[in-house]
Amino acid sequence: MTNHRKGRISLITLWLLVAVTAWYGKNLAPWEDNRLINHDVVSYYAWLPAAWIYQDVYFDFVQSLPPDFGGRIWVHPTPAGYHAPKMTMGLALLWTPFFAVAHLAASAGMAPATGYSTPYAVGIFMAALFYLFLGLWFLRKLLLEFFSDTVSALVTGLVLLATNLMYYVVSEPGMSHVYSFFLFALFLWLVHCWWDRPAWETSFYLGLTAGLIVLVRPANGVVLVAALLWNIRSIRSLKERFSVLSSQWQHLLLAAGAALAVWIPQLLYWKVVAGEWLYYSYGEEGFFWLNPHIVKGLLSWRKGWLIYTPLMWLIFPGLVLLYRKQRGLFTPVAGFLVLHLYVTFSWWCWWYGGSYGSRPMIETYALMVFPLGAVLTWASRQKVWIKTVLVFGLVFFTWLNQFQMRQYRTSLLHWDSMSFQAYRAIFGTLQWPENYEELIDPPDYDSALKGFPEK
Repeated sequence: MTNHRKGRISLITLWLLVAVTAWYGKNLAPWEDNRLINHDVVSYYAWLPAAWIYQDVYFDFVQSLPPDFGGRIWVHPTPAGYHAPKMTMGLALLWTPFFAVAHLAASAGMAPATGYSTPYAVGIFMAALFYLFLGLWFLRKLLLEFFSDTVSALVTGLVLLATNLMYYVVSEPGMSHVYSFFLFALFLWLVHCWWDRPAWETSFYLGLTAGLIVLVRPANGVVLVAALLWNIRSIRSLKERFSVLSSQWQHLLLAAGAALAVWIPQLLYWKVVAGEWLYYSYGEEGFFWLNPHIVKGLLSWRKGWLIYTPLMWLIFPGLVLLYRKQRGLFTPVAGFLVLHLYVTFSWWCWWYGGSYGSRPMIETYALMVFPLGAVLTWASRQKVWIKTVLVFGLVFFTWLNQFQMRQYRTSLLHWDSMSFQAYRAIFGTLQWPENYEELIDPPDYDSALKGFPEK
């Protein structure tokens, strides 16, 4: 409670971070020229114009789009003879209020009311800012439970400015990751509150949030492991945890019901258009559980998480500090991280197509803040030279991230074909090497899809 009352530094930091991000995004204007509703966003977004504008969730209207449509809709045939988007409808649900405002503006004559004109893209950008604010808000509340106000402010700033989270707000706000980041932060706050005092209201919201997490991105369901391991300090406390859960079965039943309620529209839709309650919409794409690419996912020059977000090297000494000082945080963070890395990098396309850094790791920052906070807390008690070295390191990580974001927007930092030679040639410069095409290393998508080496 003391930290919350004195949390002015972290609160001011939060507002400044959101203001800077809004200014940055406004200057980049990703909504211009229909650049925003593109790539995977097309499949996340298609639900909204289908339901709101064309009143046709079977997507028959795709055959007769108006001349001024200005967008794309990707659907695939289902076993029942219909067509459906590849992505689930979770992100569309989070966008709905913003889409509604955009549609009203477009219908009033501001732009063509097709679902793909400028107001709709602006709506997505505003949604990303809104959910970023909420994500940082709940992250701050959680950090203040364990760290000082200053450390909480620094960690919040680093998570935005020194990682690829910011890129997916200002440049590609239609991708799922900032929304999953918000849901993770909210979920962890609710988990913390629930284990402190189980309550009907908390159980309900916990279930809703868990359902949305999975509906937005099903693989993110691994965060439930963090909920189970929250505040576990030993094997004995883990055994006691199961007895506590059995005594709270009514609250758990409510949470499960709330999670299921979120999924009911999706399940009903799949049953109608595919003939199955649970329909796998990704076709040939899948996981290779016996051949995960964890080392590549972390350290490759193509897309390595620790290469393009070097701030996260600090989580390893941070985990050691948590193990020694805050075991109740170490267990959920370490347990989640191991499982998330395994699931994430078992996907056939472990580099996840075109992306700045390893984008499926963005939502994990809601948990990685704890080892980061442990490192900063430890450093605050050390000698001046240690603090100085750490400060210079953090400034460098922040600068490097912001500079590489700029490189990525111009494709100098290639979206899927980086190599060590290419990285070395472009490091610290915005000039194109003469032999750039010879330096990059394009992956073989067809080979990877079959589970073979991509090169």
